[in-house]
Amino acid sequence: MSRKAILYTRVSTDEQAMRGYSLNDQYEKLKAYCMIHKIDAVEHFQDDHSAKSFDRPAFRRLIEFLKHNKHAADLLLFIKWDRFSRNATESYEMLRTLKRYNVEAQATEQPLNLSIPESKLMLALFLASPEVENDRRSLNTSMGMRRALKEGRWVVRVPMGYGRKRDEHNKPIIVPGDGAKLIKEAFELIASGEYSQDSVRKKMNAEGVRCSKNNFSCLLRNPVYMGKIKLKATKEDGEEIVQGLHEPIVDEETFSIVQDILEGRRVKNNVAKIHSAKPELPLRGFLECPRCGSKLTGSASKGHGGRYFYYHCGKGCKERFRATLANEKFVELLEEIQPDHNAIDLYDAILKEILSENENRRKETAKTTEVEIRKIQERINSLQDKLADNQINIADYNSAKQRYDAQLRELTEKKANQIQLSRDIYQQLVFSFSFLKDLPSKYRDANIGAQQQIIGSIFPGKLVFQENKVRTSRVNEVVKLFATIGSPSGRNKKGQFCEKTELSHKVRMKGLEPPRLSAPDPKSGSATNYDTSA
Repeated sequence: MSRKAILYTRVSTDEQAMRGYSLNDQYEKLKAYCMIHKIDAVEHFQDDHSAKSFDRPAFRRLIEFLKHNKHAADLLLFIKWDRFSRNATESYEMLRTLKRYNVEAQATEQPLNLSIPESKLMLALFLASPEVENDRRSLNTSMGMRRALKEGRWVVRVPMGYGRKRDEHNKPIIVPGDGAKLIKEAFELIASGEYSQDSVRKKMNAEGVRCSKNNFSCLLRNPVYMGKIKLKATKEDGEEIVQGLHEPIVDEETFSIVQDILEGRRVKNNVAKIHSAKPELPLRGFLECPRCGSKLTGSASKGHGGRYFYYHCGKGCKERFRATLANEKFVELLEEIQPDHNAIDLYDAILKEILSENENRRKETAKTTEVEIRKIQERINSLQDKLADNQINIADYNSAKQRYDAQLRELTEKKANQIQLSRDIYQQLVFSFSFLKDLPSKYRDANIGAQQQIIGSIFPGKLVFQENKVRTSRVNEVVKLFATIGSPSGRNKKGQFCEKTELSHKVRMKGLEPPRLSAPDPKSGSATNYDTSA
């Protein structure tokens, strides 16, 4: 009685490419073996998956076939044991499973008579060898990848915003690609301190760069975007950050600011919360009920052929008034605190001079920090040379390396903060001065979101509409400063306007207080002395 066999062939993509394995070649050899030994081939299963486990599509179907077709075969044939498995532990378990189905596994090019006890030694060798080879290949790959990463070449999964290319030496390198512009914008928005992480992520998603909350958080912490590569710690080496060969998407200063914000080391800008509101109700969420102190809400009512908007209390009070009237009175409030142009020009000149002096000091401090950074980098290079020359052991190297890395990170953050401190600050002040000069018009022309940011930034306290006037208990200190210098009126503690002379006797002016500064008279062109002492 002839024996019946199931033929099994397997190859993985890299084996077929590098070693020339072929599913057809294996199948032809197995058929020839069956013909020579007069074995009936009843079924054929083939896989193109790794043999690290038996969780392979064709092998699962093979087991199902044996479950539903008992005694259909008594042999499972493959050309070599590494085609069967590359995991010794799982191999023994699968051999026991096959034995329960009365099926004997055999490699045609590595035959074993398992009824002879000594053959089990050869079986252990055949099963262990592929696993050892796999482990060695995996280790070599990991070491090669780590070596490439240490050289600054990104060889792992391409990060979002980058694409893979080849350099002039035909080696892989990543370059900014689709989404790079959006990712750069995301870092800049977070660094501004005016936007939350999730609002920036949603903006990216809306513009086509899809990213989950967790992935976006990891993206913001990945130094690859500032042109560096982070190497994880191993048993032999500590954690390390190296300079990459790829082009950064964001500069180091912006990246450092984002890290400070994410870790809570830098306080976000005190930006007003934008309340859900219609353009007709910009003050919703900022107005306070004069009766009960609750926030006023707003809604529209239909009547006389149109829609009319009202602010009203949602806590049962009967407080209710036309939104158009309150909105107009709020603009009048902005006109009343309109800063004097001469005061703004004066402070513009003063700040420009001070910033110029600070910039020179900052440059000197930055140079000193840069020298310290170079010293640390030289010490790290020297440490690596000593390790290579066996002058120090790996434990001492790791200890010193971690200490130097910590110092290097601290100095790099210090340098970034020094640069950021004055980066574009004068341009921002010029914009702020220009904004304050024409505050009511800027407010009228802004959209609802910008209007609410203006309200919340200038008036940190609640607004109250009463007796056809909008009052407030607090005004932004900077705006109040400009409004009370060179201006005919100011505000007292009750939020009411009073003459400037009254304020100047009661409150010592905050801010810069130069004794005198000559500025050209706009009418005559001659110098005029501004006395800003309190």
